[in-house]
Amino acid sequence: MRLSFGFSFLAFFFYAAASLAGSWSDAAPLQNARAALGADVLDGRIYAVGGAGLLAPLDTVETYQSGGGWRADQALPVGLEQFGLAASGGLLYAAGGYAAQGNGEVSNSMWVFDPKIDEWTITQPMPTARASFVFVALHGRLYALGGSGPQADRMAIYDTRAGEWTPGGITPVGQRRGASAVVLDSKIYVIAGGEADNPGAQVDVYDPASGKWSTAPDIPVARSGHTAAVLHGKIHVFGGRSGGRGETLNDHWVFDPQTAKWMAAEPMPAPRTGAAAVSYNDAIYLLGGGSGGGFFAPFTAIASTLIWRPGPGQ
Repeated sequence: MRLSFGFSFLAFFFYAAASLAGSWSDAAPLQNARAALGADVLDGRIYAVGGAGLLAPLDTVETYQSGGGWRADQALPVGLEQFGLAASGGLLYAAGGYAAQGNGEVSNSMWVFDPKIDEWTITQPMPTARASFVFVALHGRLYALGGSGPQADRMAIYDTRAGEWTPGGITPVGQRRGASAVVLDSKIYVIAGGEADNPGAQVDVYDPASGKWSTAPDIPVARSGHTAAVLHGKIHVFGGRSGGRGETLNDHWVFDPQTAKWMAAEPMPAPRTGAAAVSYNDAIYLLGGGSGGGFFAPFTAIASTLIWRPGPGQ
């Protein structure tokens, strides 16, 4: 359901009373401006991978380690954007998305990076192609959900030990694009997303142990193209784009599963969509993204790195 500006304002006003203290600071910028990138933490380093540059999907990879800046790492075999990235078992997996040489077609390829040999190799492809989907790792399995592409409304599960994909059934996530997903307490939370001009606010929760889906309270403002990360047992959601005119957002919402409530937190210094967020060294690092508004937001890639640190006792 589309939310009007008036509803968004009232939602913010209502939830602002329950706010989470914290502050933003700048960190060393990425070497390359990028939006719709992938990011994760592996072996004590943040990896920023691929994404939409100012002209084409990037194959460049950068890593960040505490106490230093960004440095170039082993490039992807092909430029990718709107793909999935997840770390599991000491390896980094990049799947799907749009490839630089793909003529606009959605990909089902998957690549795996082994930092011990500093090499990307192609591995078992996804059962079907998809882009702008969510991709998370949990207990040695990778889960691909939603997005655009044939049968993207069906979950696909990759067993990293067996090296095999298992096609799953249709899920409540459907073919929502531009959603975000995190793992918390061994469950997968899929947050918002939808069609570009009609994003949703729903939060679907999957428990792999039982194979069952449930719902959590909707995020107060519908969106797509946002990013999310977990810190201290809470889910943080940043920016994205709202419905209607496609306004790019700078808001920051926090979900506490213990109280099942959303709280407003310190907004980002500027609107951002298509960014990536990771938890690292007791903080959340927000990487890249698009800074513009409306249709052109994903094409205004930036190199900014921001750090959000919680307040005392948070």
